[in-house]
Formats: sequence, C-alpha cells, structure tokens
Amino acid sequence: MQLPDVEKARKSGWIESWFAIEVLGGSEEIVVKSLKEHIDKLSKTEDVLVHKTEFHPVQEVKNPPKPLKRGWSQIVNVTLFTRDLYALVQTVMLYGPSAIEVLSPPNKQVSAGEIQNIVNTLAGLLHQFAAAGAGGIVITPSGNKCA
Repeated sequence: MQLPDVEKARKSGWIESWFAIEVLGGSEEIVVKSLKEHIDKLSKTEDVLVHKTEFHPVQEVKNPPKPLKRGWSQIVNVTLFTRDLYALVQTVMLYGPSAIEVLSPPNKQVSAGEIQNIVNTLAGLLHQFAAAGAGGIVITPSGNKCA
C-alpha cells in the first residue's frame, strides 16, 4: 500500500500524533542502535506515516534499574500519522511511547466496528499478560464503577 504524503493524510482524516519514545540500556552503543532500529520498524508499519523524528543526545542515567550498574537513555520525539484510531492504538501497544499527544483532527468519528477491534485487541493483550503470570482479570469494585 502506498502511504499518502502529509497533506493528503491530513485531508483524509488520518490522526496526527506526537510520541516521545525512550530507550534505556547498558551502553551508549546499544541505546543508539536499539532506538534507531525501533524507529526504522515504526516507519515501516502499515497504516503509519512517520513525518518527523528528533533524536535527543544519549545521557547517562543516575541510579539505573537493577541489574544495570551503569545505564544510558535516549529519547526520540516522533510526529506521525495513523490511518485511524485502531492503527493508533496498535502503534502505541507495539512501540511503547512514554508520552502521546494527539495533534489533529480535533474531532474524529469512530465506527462500532473500529471500537470492537480496539477492545478485542486490548482484551487479547490482557489475556496474554494473565497467561504469562503478569496479572489477570481486574475484580470490579463494589457498585460496579470503573474507578
């Protein structure tokens, strides 16, 4: 599939977002290589158009998480377009941004089918976490309110 250019994506109602993605590793080389490969994969993702990337300098991390004795971090800011809300949700789940800002459009109509795809994907992910021993079904608090 041929991706549209930025103006065609905007006119076609693609969702423009800003992501901050951070990687942490045990060496500067690993951090730089890993983050570049991650963004290369993102730019080849179906229904995603990467518009801008801004890689920040690698910085040494004070008190890195165990078992790292020394750690380095790098952040990249990415402006991208996704065809629809489902593609945005999948992109967030696969590429793990630390922060997201939806830039445009200001409003978006979503079909029931798209909502169904999103919630089924999220349900499948929760079941994968449960099967891996990382949690399970959340017990509903009394009064059945979602806090």
